Amino acid sequence: MAKYSEDTKLGELLDDPAAVAILDEVLPGATSNPMLGMAKGFALKQIAAMPQAGIAPEKATELLEKLNAQLG
Repeated sequence: MAKYSEDTKLGELLDDPAAVAILDEVLPGATSNPMLGMAKGFALKQIAAMPQAGIAPEKATELLEKLNAQLG
């Protein structure tokens, strides 16, 4: 079973420096967004569903694939 899924909370990713590096690689600038702190309790699928997040579905898939390939 994969370690990370669309139900993984953003805060869990931010607690792992290796996951933060992958997040920055796939979504440049994501971890420097001033709204980041308010989203820590949200699951990845919730964040990706928010139009203001600007995360294309293929980027969300790419993020999960890289997280699980490198850290899962």
